[in-house]
Amino acid sequence: MSNSKFRIGNLSGKGLIIAAGICILAVGAAGYYSYTTISDRLNAELIGNNSGTLSAESDKDNAADTPVDIGQTNVRKPETAPVTTVTEPPAESAAVTTQVPKETEVPETTTADVPSAMVRPLNGEVLNIFSDGELVKSKTLNVWKTHDGVDIAGEPGEKVKSMTGGTVKTVCEDQLMGVCVVIDHGNGLEGWYCNLEKDVPVAEGQKVSAGTIIGTVGNTAEGEISEDSHLHFAVKKNGDWIDPIALISGEGS
Repeated sequence: MSNSKFRIGNLSGKGLIIAAGICILAVGAAGYYSYTTISDRLNAELIGNNSGTLSAESDKDNAADTPVDIGQTNVRKPETAPVTTVTEPPAESAAVTTQVPKETEVPETTTADVPSAMVRPLNGEVLNIFSDGELVKSKTLNVWKTHDGVDIAGEPGEKVKSMTGGTVKTVCEDQLMGVCVVIDHGNGLEGWYCNLEKDVPVAEGQKVSAGTIIGTVGNTAEGEISEDSHLHFAVKKNGDWIDPIALISGEGS
C-alpha cells in the first residue's frame, strides 16, 4: 500500500516539473512574440515619423525654391532709378608746335663750284708725262725727281687756255717753274699753268670759263730750260697731284 502512494507522488512530482517547463516555454514564446510585435510596431512608427519629417523638410525646400507668383497685384515692385551717364568733356589737347624748318639756303652756283666741259690748254704733243710719284731724270737739273705734271709742246707766244671754269687763285713766279697761273676749278681741283710769259691777261680773283685765254707759252721755267718749248701743266685733286691728261680725257678722277 505504501509503495503505491510513493509512485503516485513521484509521478505527481514529475508532472509538476513537466507542467512548469511547459509554462516556462509558453511564457518565453509569448514574451518573444510580444517583443517581436512591439519591435516591428516601433520600427514602423519610426519609419513613418522619419518619412514625415523628410517629406516636410522636402516640402519646405521646394517652397523656398518656388518663385513668387509675379501675378500678384498687391505687391509693389521697387522702382529702378534711372541711370545717368555723365560724360566728361575731353581734356583740351595740348597745342602741338610744329617747327617748320627754314629753307636751306642754296649757295649760288659759280663756275668755280661746278667745272664745265674740260678742254686741253694746248693741243700739242705731250713731251713728258706725269710720273705719278716715280723718280725721273731731269735733263736740265741732271737729277732724279718726280715730274708732277705734263709738258705739252707749244710755240713761244701760243695761247694757253683754262681747262674749265674757275677762279684765278694766284699769279706768281716760281724759281723752277717760272710764271704760273693757279686756278681753283672747284670740286677740289686746282690747275697749275706754268712756264708762261710774264705778261698774263688775268689777275687774282678773276672768274674764268673753259677755254678762257690765261696766258701764252714762255721760257721762264729755269728747272726745265733744256726742254723744248712747252707748257708745264699740273693738276691737284684735294691737295694731291694727279694726271692732268687722264682727267681731261675723262679717264682720271
